[in-house]
Amino acid sequence: MDTKREAVELSAEAIKLLLECGTKVDDIYRRFRELRLRTDDLSFQAALLNVEHSFFMVVQSINILKENIKLLDVAAKKEEPG
Repeated sequence: MDTKREAVELSAEAIKLLLECGTKVDDIYRRFRELRLRTDDLSFQAALLNVEHSFFMVVQSINILKENIKLLDVAAKKEEPG
């Protein structure tokens, strides 16, 4: 069983999904931000800001995951010494 090849194939599938998901998350994040900027209710603004922050954290997590997948691809291409 070639686990390295399987990991690279799964990585490509994951990156595609993460790009699609990231684009959708970014769009929703922007819409929540627009709502926050249009509201005058300060407590509701705070709640919207918390939602924005949560979306930001999701995007950061997606970016970290993409970077780790790239590192996995590099590791899969390395030959074992010996």
